Amino acid sequence: MKDRIRKVMGWRPGTKLTALGAVLFSLLLLVPLYRILPYAAPWYDDYNFGGFVKSFLRQEYSLPSALQGAWYCIRTQWYAWQGTFGSIFFMCMIPTVWSDSLYFLGPFFLITILVVALYLLMRVVLRNVLGADRVTALPLQAFMAVMGVEFIFTIYSGFYWYNAGMHYVGMHSFMLLLVAAWICLLKGTGKASMVLCFLWSIVGALISGGANFVTALQGILMGLSLMALGILLKSKRTFWLVPSLLIYALAFFINVSAPGNQVRKNVNVSAGLGMDPVSAVWRSFVEAFRYAWIFSGVITILTLILLAPLIWRMLQTVHFQFRFPGLVLLWSFCLYATGFTPSLYSLGHAGLSRTLNVVKITYQVLLVINEIYWLGWLKEKLAKKEKEPYQGARWWFYPLMGVLMLGAFFMEKQPFANYSSYATYHFVHTGEAYNFYHEYLSRCEVIKNGPDDVVVTPYLYSPGVLMPYELSSDPQNEANRAIASWYGKHSVTCVAPAKEQEE
Repeated sequence: MKDRIRKVMGWRPGTKLTALGAVLFSLLLLVPLYRILPYAAPWYDDYNFGGFVKSFLRQEYSLPSALQGAWYCIRTQWYAWQGTFGSIFFMCMIPTVWSDSLYFLGPFFLITILVVALYLLMRVVLRNVLGADRVTALPLQAFMAVMGVEFIFTIYSGFYWYNAGMHYVGMHSFMLLLVAAWICLLKGTGKASMVLCFLWSIVGALISGGANFVTALQGILMGLSLMALGILLKSKRTFWLVPSLLIYALAFFINVSAPGNQVRKNVNVSAGLGMDPVSAVWRSFVEAFRYAWIFSGVITILTLILLAPLIWRMLQTVHFQFRFPGLVLLWSFCLYATGFTPSLYSLGHAGLSRTLNVVKITYQVLLVINEIYWLGWLKEKLAKKEKEPYQGARWWFYPLMGVLMLGAFFMEKQPFANYSSYATYHFVHTGEAYNFYHEYLSRCEVIKNGPDDVVVTPYLYSPGVLMPYELSSDPQNEANRAIASWYGKHSVTCVAPAKEQEE
């Protein structure tokens, strides 16, 4: 009996079973995020930026007309407010310019592109750089993809508010795909893959160079770091990076030199915001230390512990030399810290929640890569002492970690804010998402069919992941003016019914 118990307790899941379990678990966590999509609704700048394209479509309902509207918006914003032409193009092409019922396609794209970007980037790092086995690398790819989505800093502005999500999460995903392409070009792969990666590196460089300043800055630093590494290793493939980096540099210059940036800076300065460049850089490191725990917490530490045996098993299949782990850690921290610099320079603080979304994504990727690198370095140090290859964790390790994660979850003060799957499942399960969306449809009908000066009532339901904000009682409020312009009205005012005001 003791031998049987010992045998059962000592059982270790095989590599294929572990990979299958990780993939299925990751897909399961994504289901609630997609399930709530039909109830997503536009807000504020969705109407502002999409309004440019919609006005052109009123003249001619065609793709060329939509592109003309996007170009007009890019030019207007470049002179008047910001130079992020890559972001602005996608922000203008919001699905609702074609039909109000298509808004869900925007959040669908944001979730999917982030999952794909993290999955492929991790695949390139593990397979192309480290030379890992496909099956042992798969669980790490799946967990990296789901970490970025599950632990997003702010769920609403990350995925379900298209304008904010596209400007940051969407553009950052493009940049991560660009980095994956650069790595493939530097390491070499099949002819067809090399051609595809080269073509994407050109397009991706143009998009990323015109993205939000965090993404644009971190992207060009990644490109320059990879080029420096290629030159250091005397790799001829480094020349494959030159065209896209030149395009990136040009796009980045067009982005940061826009007259609108100075207009925006002047507005911030007059409001007492911002700081000088040197102070912003120095403060970035301070904020990086401060946010390291905010971005991590107990749940992230437990996730890293869960990944450790998967990484150790994967390392059995690689022959990469993990040199200078301290230097890799230092470089990673500096890159992560740059995520705070643009906001500190322009606003004087670490950043808005939508900005911190992409700073946290970078942090998570670097955190996992450093765990892999340091464990690889440790394995090399212990190589002489290992008598037989590591076969993976025993089966009970995974349910044990699951119990600990559940404990960490129940200890959270704001689980709705910190776990995407839980929050989206809750609002669908309770019916709040459904009720909110039908209130939104009713409001749209009131505005469409109402007089030039429309009065609407506040939402009774406002699920945080779909609509944490409300229109104002002041018709001159920017959000009010945005929706009024979208529907061709003179004004839209949000006022509670008389009985509620008396109470």
